[in-house]
Amino acid sequence: MTHEAKQFYCPNCNADLTFSPSGQNFVCEYCRSSFTEAEVIAYQQRYLEQQEAYDPYRGQMPPEMDMNDAERRERERFQEETNLYSCPSCGAEIMSDANTAAAFCYYCHNPVILKGRVDGMYRPSMVLPFGFDKETAVSKYKEWAGKKWFIPKDLLSSVQIEKLTGLYVPFWVAHASTDCRFEAVGEDIRSWTSGNYRYTETRSFRVIREARINYEGIPADGSQKIEDLLMEAIEPFDYSKARPFNMAYLSGFYADKYDVDKEQVLPRIQQRMYENNRKMIEDTVHHTRLVSPRQFDRTDALSWDYMLLPVWFMTFDYKGKLWEYAVNGQTGKVAGELPVNKKKLAAVCVLFGLLAALVLFFGGWLAGGIG
Repeated sequence: MTHEAKQFYCPNCNADLTFSPSGQNFVCEYCRSSFTEAEVIAYQQRYLEQQEAYDPYRGQMPPEMDMNDAERRERERFQEETNLYSCPSCGAEIMSDANTAAAFCYYCHNPVILKGRVDGMYRPSMVLPFGFDKETAVSKYKEWAGKKWFIPKDLLSSVQIEKLTGLYVPFWVAHASTDCRFEAVGEDIRSWTSGNYRYTETRSFRVIREARINYEGIPADGSQKIEDLLMEAIEPFDYSKARPFNMAYLSGFYADKYDVDKEQVLPRIQQRMYENNRKMIEDTVHHTRLVSPRQFDRTDALSWDYMLLPVWFMTFDYKGKLWEYAVNGQTGKVAGELPVNKKKLAAVCVLFGLLAALVLFFGGWLAGGIG
């Protein structure tokens, strides 16, 4: 049986390759070489051809194998090359490539333990590589959080910033068509005054709209532990830069394992599509107001991609509550709810109160002196 080569070996020294977001290539930390994805794949192909020289089938699939067998082999390779870590504190499960040892949980920051291998069914079809490194992510986070006045000072401390982690978040990305029928009563209202009377005229119209709207790439994260609204807040992602999944992209990063399947996220995706249907249709209606609106939606031509999308992720434990922050690993968009340091807020309020009292005192004193 042919043994598959790992996809992230350096063609020069055979050391492990790491994906570099800044250069969008694969680098070797030992011999300082760098390679494009095409070069890595070409090296892998040459390696496989050499190995298959000892294969009686010479690289051809045995007669008893079909495409399902090939897909199964890909899943088996993913399982062999991916470690699964478990957090005993919060129950999170963390994936990393076999050469990246997870040391802590990116949710609660407690140590994690090696659990074993990841089932091959969790192998994604596509991956969107990180677009920039941790230093840039830290800069974008500091710029965003630094504009807020009353946040706890520890939120920008070096110890806290160090917890910012490059994380591939599992997403179900849906492609679908929707049929929408919208019915309502449109009212045009005008008012005028004549003499001592105020008149109001209301004209009513029956409004009917029917539309077929196609959607490409509606995302929903497949992790229970990450807040859905947080992931929606850092959208959009540019799927045109997504690539077929390759274990090399996981090198140096962590990945979350989906625990919400596509059937469970379908209602969320449909809600987003149907709300957008409503907005698009209402934009075509030019009446003063709509009364008794009714909407009927149907989804068909539904297909899915299971993708890993890049997020720089961090949590902050403040007074017993866990606060989550995310930086879109492609665009740099930052999102998260910031806690308020009530002592700092109270101190500023007292200071402004004192300043206001002094202004009133001296204002009155000056006015009295002039008088």
